[in-house]
Amino acid sequence: MQIDQALAERVMKLYQDVDATLDDLRVPEKERKEIEQNLMEAIAADLLVRLGEKLNEEEKGELAKMGEASGGQPDLNAVAGFFRGKFAQEDLVHNLAQATESVLSEFTEAMSH
Repeated sequence: MQIDQALAERVMKLYQDVDATLDDLRVPEKERKEIEQNLMEAIAADLLVRLGEKLNEEEKGELAKMGEASGGQPDLNAVAGFFRGKFAQEDLVHNLAQATESVLSEFTEAMSH
């Protein structure tokens, strides 16, 4: 699998920027973990939107049923399996990197003001 090296490097640098920003703000460890958890959730949501836009109506319906069947909280493993069945691994990794880059750059930009 070919990974976009430049994109991977940008994402790694963004993680370093987030760490540096949290260090600069002297964020306590407990709050830091909470912020990191929130960032992971934001990345997952961004990824879901990116991949969802590439689905056809029938596929979107299948995904919606997964959410309805579990009361709005779909099994993340089932959702991940659904997307693995619809997209090449390279596509998934590329979209994950783009979602990560988007969320982390917005975060560091917002925190630096």
